[in-house]
Amino acid sequence: MIPVKYSIAAVSKVIPTNGSNPVVIMVDDLNDYICKYGYHNKLVNEYLAFYFLSSWELPVIPAAIVTIDPEHIPASMISNRLQPRHFHSPTFGLQYMNEYLDASNLLLGLNKDYGELNKFANKYDLIKIALFDLWLANTDRNHNNYNLLINPTLGGYKFHPIDHTDIFDGGRLGQPLAQLTEFDSLLSSDLANIFALNKRKTSDYVNNLILKFPIFVRECGNHVDEIVSEIPPEWCDDKESLKTSIISSVIKNDTWIND
Repeated sequence: MIPVKYSIAAVSKVIPTNGSNPVVIMVDDLNDYICKYGYHNKLVNEYLAFYFLSSWELPVIPAAIVTIDPEHIPASMISNRLQPRHFHSPTFGLQYMNEYLDASNLLLGLNKDYGELNKFANKYDLIKIALFDLWLANTDRNHNNYNLLINPTLGGYKFHPIDHTDIFDGGRLGQPLAQLTEFDSLLSSDLANIFALNKRKTSDYVNNLILKFPIFVRECGNHVDEIVSEIPPEWCDDKESLKTSIISSVIKNDTWIND
């Protein structure tokens, strides 16, 4: 279960993005969290994706449901996009890791530098992340927007997927979802082509991934009841409908899965 945390200090930073403006704040475990707030359906998407990533055996950053005291919003930070009223309900937070780096096109300079490329411990997971995005119709990760962090571990660098507010075709769960193509995903990115350069290893990875795909989907489905039951009530007032929509859209939907 994702733990519940409470802010204990003022917001230290606002991170401007094209979408939300998440805030960095210290909570009662004395760690800083990057917290998203606002539209409840987008927070639900982040929450669901966190659990589904774990079921897909993809690395995740520690998450929490963070209640931020509106008085912890400094007056100097208040704007049209950041108001104390935005924090009358809980936020979704990922632990803030100073050592993590944003994946960017600077990595393209590693092309054919096998010594450096081999320092990435889960480089073939870029393919799994792409399939994860296709399965959940994540419209916000593609060749122009990686939404990946790089974790420098002792065992090598690891890619961590982040930012899943726009799964379910940009938040259209409960409506017919538009199927993405490989060109809408990381599969068409220069990044994936550079890191999945070894054709034999890529082929072996893909064949194994195809075999595991229905297992990953089934595992997510097995935990939908439990996952949805823990969603903060402020975010969702009809959990039964939410469960039904998830299952009918991406779990027990043979046409969607086959496509």
